[in-house]
Amino acid sequence: MRKQTILLTLVLCTCAACAGGRGSEPRTEPAESRMAVDVLRVREPGTEWDGKSLLHSDLDLDGGEDYALAGVHGDRFVVGIVHGPVSADSPVWTLDFPWDGGEDALCSKDAKITLEPLEENEGPKPGHPREGMGINLSDEQCDAFHIYWNPQEKTFAYWRL
Repeated sequence: MRKQTILLTLVLCTCAACAGGRGSEPRTEPAESRMAVDVLRVREPGTEWDGKSLLHSDLDLDGGEDYALAGVHGDRFVVGIVHGPVSADSPVWTLDFPWDGGEDALCSKDAKITLEPLEENEGPKPGHPREGMGINLSDEQCDAFHIYWNPQEKTFAYWRL
């Protein structure tokens, strides 16, 4: 674990140094977004993370930006969430979903994540948050997964019709 923390710290320092040396060059992606991708790559090295899927919003309803990313690990689709502000010690949550059938499976590996307002979230259980943003995971072939912050459990959960 210490080796991963040192490696992540070096990667984050390198990213910060590169971002600082660009002068007046336009920046298309904030340094913290790049660092969130790096954190997931170090913490979950067996997952192929899709940097183009990066989302950011206050996902855990604490007032700060969090980051979500889609990836593939073997025969599973993975959603990774990094708590912001991003540092080497940022908490990370991962949720994985098979695509080979079953109740909690996607119908294909061609899924995408998007942000969705939780006030539109009509989950089956009372007590689901109705404020803020959540994540919609959909392959457009079967029912979407709705990922949200569960404040009682202090983790991310999901529901599906």
